[in-house]
Amino acid sequence: MGISQQTYAVIRTLPRWEARILMDVGQDYRLDGRALRLLFVIRKIENGGPGLEMGVLNGAARRHAGDSEKSLRLQASWAAGTIQKRFTGDLKTFAQRYCPADWPHWYRMAASWMERR
Repeated sequence: MGISQQTYAVIRTLPRWEARILMDVGQDYRLDGRALRLLFVIRKIENGGPGLEMGVLNGAARRHAGDSEKSLRLQASWAAGTIQKRFTGDLKTFAQRYCPADWPHWYRMAASWMERR
């Protein structure tokens, strides 16, 4: 799986341990291209602390809040599953699903990160 320049531009803004976990989760969910980049973009946009790294509010996705690596892996898995099921390439439609309360703002941030070089 090759990584595009745009995806690498997002990856290099994250701590290495986070990038490694997100890459592993992306591979587990067979994300590539824009879908893989979106996983990294979600981490940048949400930027949550332990238990909310990817903005997943589901209680089950927050159960490892005391362990940063386990927590990020679990949050990333929930996000990756949503990407796998819901991302058709249309970022605006995905934004409405992933962040319904404030999707226009979320979409603008995501679009900016998706096109970063």
